[in-house]
Amino acid sequence: MLRYLTVFACILAASAALAEDRWSLSAEQWARPRSGASLVSMEPLAEVVRHLRENGEQRLFIAYPGGEEGSLWAHELRSWLVALGIPSRRIQLTAGSGQDDALELRIQD
Repeated sequence: MLRYLTVFACILAASAALAEDRWSLSAEQWARPRSGASLVSMEPLAEVVRHLRENGEQRLFIAYPGGEEGSLWAHELRSWLVALGIPSRRIQLTAGSGQDDALELRIQD
C-alpha cells in the first residue's frame, strides 16, 4: 500500500510541475482606459507580468477571438507587455480563444 501511495505522490508532483498557469482577460476589463500603471494593476495582467519577470524562460501564449478585432486586441496587449519590459520573443499570439469576449492567457515553460 505504501508503494502505491509513493507512486501516486510522484505522479501528482510531476503533473503539478507540468501544469500551466492560465487566465482570462475579458473585453470588459480591457475596455477601461489604459496606461502602464493601470495595466500592471489590472488582474490578471499583474500576475502574468510577475510570473514572466520571475521566470525568465517561460513564454506567454495569448489566444484571441478570431477576426480583425480580436487580432488588434491581442497585438495591442503584446505591445503593452513589451513596453512593460517583457521581450516580444516570449509572447506568442494565436487565433481561437474559444470566447468572443475574452483573451486566454497561458504561461508555459
